[in-house]
Amino acid sequence: MASLQQPDNYETLKSKIDTAAIVGHTTDNTAKIWVRAYMTGRWTLIVTVQKLPEDAYDLSGKSLAAMKAANSDIVFMEEREFTRETDLTMTFEVDNLEPDTRYYYYLASDKLDLERCIEMGGEHDYWFRTLPKNPQSLQFGFYSCHDPFSVKPNSEGAWDKFYDVLNERRADFVIGGGDQVYCDTNHASRMQDVWVWLKNNKNALLAAYSTPDDNLDEPAIIDYFTKLYRTYYRIYWQFEHLLSVYRRFPQYMIWDDHEIMDGWGSLTADERKAKLANFFQDDDEDANYALVMLMFKAAARAYLEYQHAHNPDSMIVNGDPDASHWDYKFDQGAYGFYMLDVRGHHDCELPDGQRLLGAEQFERFKSWINSAVTKKKKAIFICSPVPVVHWTESAVNTLDFGGQKDDFMDEWGHETNHKERNAMLELLLARSAESSIPIVILSGDVHCASAFQITHGKTYPGARLFNVTSSAISRKPAPGIATAAMQKSADIDGFDGGRFEQMFRFAGENNFALINADCRDGDLKISATLYWAEPGSESVTQKVIKLVG
Repeated sequence: MASLQQPDNYETLKSKIDTAAIVGHTTDNTAKIWVRAYMTGRWTLIVTVQKLPEDAYDLSGKSLAAMKAANSDIVFMEEREFTRETDLTMTFEVDNLEPDTRYYYYLASDKLDLERCIEMGGEHDYWFRTLPKNPQSLQFGFYSCHDPFSVKPNSEGAWDKFYDVLNERRADFVIGGGDQVYCDTNHASRMQDVWVWLKNNKNALLAAYSTPDDNLDEPAIIDYFTKLYRTYYRIYWQFEHLLSVYRRFPQYMIWDDHEIMDGWGSLTADERKAKLANFFQDDDEDANYALVMLMFKAAARAYLEYQHAHNPDSMIVNGDPDASHWDYKFDQGAYGFYMLDVRGHHDCELPDGQRLLGAEQFERFKSWINSAVTKKKKAIFICSPVPVVHWTESAVNTLDFGGQKDDFMDEWGHETNHKERNAMLELLLARSAESSIPIVILSGDVHCASAFQITHGKTYPGARLFNVTSSAISRKPAPGIATAAMQKSADIDGFDGGRFEQMFRFAGENNFALINADCRDGDLKISATLYWAEPGSESVTQKVIKLVG
């Protein structure tokens, strides 16, 4: 039997991030700053209203405490111990900030034997801006599906254009709508599919991590798997323009299937076991299933460390992703936001009406959208990583076999999800009509772009409900011919009185979106601008889709 590879040696030929930063949830007076350091030890985050002087980088013989005492521009300084337990990641919660103000941030240490005391921030590219107090206008970016290894040569796709647009338009923040990494990527990219690796190495793993009484050492296996998942984040996030976006603009992230397994939630228990089955081998199906579920726990742990930690707070039970709330909400002035989790509790074997979100998440969302605070918002934005409408529903329900089965069963429009979709549409249409609030659903997943209005003229004549999809920012896009498979204007199958009105469709290029909402003059205006460009091209094409006003 082959010896088991050390998880720290996984994908050693690929470059990986060492030190990196992400600006997370930001308000008019607070910000979350996520940092990964390149070595263990005590590191300090420093936040200033002016750039630090050049002589600060070697501290000029001073300690950090002395530097703070002598520099009134420092508004935040906090030291933390960085350990391997969280893969050298840490999220700082910065408070007492001023609205609509630029702040610079640095990672430094005077406790470690370093050539330079300030590790991050010396080029002054590490800065962010707080939001205005009670903002009445917002501009924010939206992207999904980052996989630069899906094309040859490897390409950042549209990340450089995304950064330029965000910078020129002074975007307030960015939403990452799912598949920020691909842990089950294609073989052509010469990136290891973590599930293929597990299938080929499971016997060595079971031999190494079985206890004398033939039980699995589950904590040790989860630790092993977590190191594999962390490797994907460190590889996928080491691209220049992606890092520029992450460290400059506040990020809100939610996962989709590729942070876990392709089609996670749309595969039955037997189909998940089959992922690890080897022909001509006496497989233990119970052991296979146990490994699959331990992989899910590891994927959730890595997702928490690299993505969810810098989101707004939600109830997270460490070590138990099933008990955790991965969905979350936040407000920005006149606008309300809700990030739906379509993976953490997705299970196609649950009762009808509970398969995508799960019963508890649906109730949390229902309570939020019917709350007094939400009813007073000028507009509502909801992120559903999988679109409510995109592909022709007849295709979704007739081509759901073979390798396409899980992709189509992921869809809200698949007949197995109609009960849950209809309940969601009823909820959204009713809230929009009753409170005269436009609602925009933002989605990714499908590797092309589209925009639809969803109507129900008989019961909810005043409703303004839209679904805007932008995908993929760097994953190999669907070919241009894919537009023929997109939903056209038509009645909604299985939802009496409902109708999809197609506003835009596009495929064939990497793309991203910028959403603009403005009610400063009393009249609300909302638009979605979709951008696309060939990698390496100097120009970018854009399409403005007016949703409201």
